[in-house]
Amino acid sequence: MQEPKTVRVNSDESVCFTVVDAVADVRAIDPLELSPLGAVVDTDALDALFAPGSELTRPHDVDLTFEYEGCGVTVESGGTVSVAPVSAARPGDHR
Repeated sequence: MQEPKTVRVNSDESVCFTVVDAVADVRAIDPLELSPLGAVVDTDALDALFAPGSELTRPHDVDLTFEYEGCGVTVESGGTVSVAPVSAARPGDHR
């Protein structure tokens, strides 16, 4: 895995595409090797909530954080997607 990454959502791409591309880059694998993003988040809602220009119709900033393919993903209403590997051992995990 590579270092954490933050990217801007391009106006001609969906937020979901940006998430998948960034996670694949951090994991250093082909995006087609990832499981479907729809298995962990409602992709239609994600695209609608964070579509470029949607911040103009929201009264407040919105951030969404979830885990996908061993990475923590944060999508921010300002148009950025941040991806960081999640450590294998989490606090409180006594395996």
